[in-house]
Amino acid sequence: MSIRVRPMMVRTVVLGAAMGAATFFGSSGQAFADVEPGVYTSTTWSAGLVLLQRDGRVEGGELILIGRYPIHPTPDGGYVDLFPGHRVFLISDGHGGYGGPAYLGGVEVGSITLTPRR
Repeated sequence: MSIRVRPMMVRTVVLGAAMGAATFFGSSGQAFADVEPGVYTSTTWSAGLVLLQRDGRVEGGELILIGRYPIHPTPDGGYVDLFPGHRVFLISDGHGGYGGPAYLGGVEVGSITLTPRR
């Protein structure tokens, strides 16, 4: 038994996949917000307790704590992969700071806040 693939069917599948990817990942026309450069106090939280608090800064599109971590822009701030499987989201709080959930292996394990130092 042979399977005959029609060019129109292949084109339809490819276009559908491209449209789905653009919807999932965002199209090139989507606006993005940046995490503003500056000096911050970084606080790591879990179960309502402060696990770690330290000075940090955002410079040249990177979060600088104990290393330099590229910030990937999102519509409301950005996210940082601190190490494989550990992602934190930096969502603007509307007052110059950022905060969001922290994930380890896809499971929410806490949160992070960046509070501007003035």
